[in-house]
Formats: sequence, structure tokens, C-alpha cells
Amino acid sequence: MKLEDLRSALSCVFEKLGAESLTEPDRVELVERAGVVQDQIDALQDAVDDEEPVPMQPTPVPEPFGDRLF
Repeated sequence: MKLEDLRSALSCVFEKLGAESLTEPDRVELVERAGVVQDQIDALQDAVDDEEPVPMQPTPVPEPFGDRLF
């Protein structure tokens, strides 16, 4: 969920960077913010990639009891 929120924030920053009415100081600040958010995204992805997958245990199939229902 946090990764999705960070990606959304980064998307918003890039949209603001595309605005023609930005002053240069605002543009510099947005680029810095984008870098910080991208670093956070990269750190989260690295943490997820570093986790070893837990092998799934198959659900055992019960032996049939013949004609009994219970």
C-alpha cells in the first residue's frame, strides 16, 4: 500500500513539473522532492526483492471415507 501511495505522489510531482507556470525555484524543489520519493520507492522495492519467498505448503487432500458423509 505504501509503495502505491509513493508512486501516486511521484506521479503528482511529475504532473506539477509539466506546468508551464512554475518558477525555477519551484521546479528545483519539485525535482528534489521527486528524487526523495523515488529513493523511498527504490528502498521499498529492494526490501521486497530481498525477502525470500515462503514456499507454499500444499493443502493435503483427505482420504475418502467411502459412503460416509460425516
